[in-house]
Amino acid sequence: MLWYLADGSLNEYLKSQIQLQGKYYSTQETKLAIADFSSSTGLGVFNEITMANPDGYQEKYALTIDRVDIKLAPVHSINTTQDSSSFNNPSPFKDTPVSMTNIAQLTINKLTLNIEQGKNKDISNINELMAQVKNKLAQDYPELYPEISVKRYAEKHPTLNAEVYAKNHPQSGPIIEHTQAKKKRGKEQGKIKIQAINIKLLTLNTINNGIIKTQQMSNLQLPSIGGEQGIVTDQLGGKLLLALFALSKLS
Repeated sequence: MLWYLADGSLNEYLKSQIQLQGKYYSTQETKLAIADFSSSTGLGVFNEITMANPDGYQEKYALTIDRVDIKLAPVHSINTTQDSSSFNNPSPFKDTPVSMTNIAQLTINKLTLNIEQGKNKDISNINELMAQVKNKLAQDYPELYPEISVKRYAEKHPTLNAEVYAKNHPQSGPIIEHTQAKKKRGKEQGKIKIQAINIKLLTLNTINNGIIKTQQMSNLQLPSIGGEQGIVTDQLGGKLLLALFALSKLS
């Protein structure tokens, strides 16, 4: 139903969702300066995205992106309830109600990751953020992350060896709630998928004892997100963050 909102309202909604999902999954302040999406063309631009570093690190931001461009794939299905006048000026992006948002192309102009080992910390800031995102995804969608879910269960029940129990009782017992999808109530949630992700310029700043080593890579292609069936829209922030944070391994 978002395509029926006024463009101004839609842009504010998209901006708020990016900021909310970024903070929800990472627990760090996430900001976006401008969201500009056109429901008539299916094209969108998002400018100046920043994600704050966790406490205990030198740099202010863990991640910065100067510009993201998206292009929606045209919708080919026809809404048979449309009045005939709507076919005089059809829009492949706006006039067909669908439950799947299909992003044909997501292009990041410049992505910067600041990777550093904090004082008195066993892992880097990026690994800390990745662990946080994975735990949030496993908490909300346990059936999709059974290994993490089982470990979370074990932490809450220290007297039970959850991993052994799961192997010996795959179809019964308390672990089952973490390995099977929960029953959904109400209307089905909208889904989304990203067919192609391109990063024009990746900058990796590795910080060690105050010394910064910088690497740059161009024209990176990342795996698609969502496959053919798509993922629940609320997962997108977590999935996309994991894909971007994983690039730190290239340093």
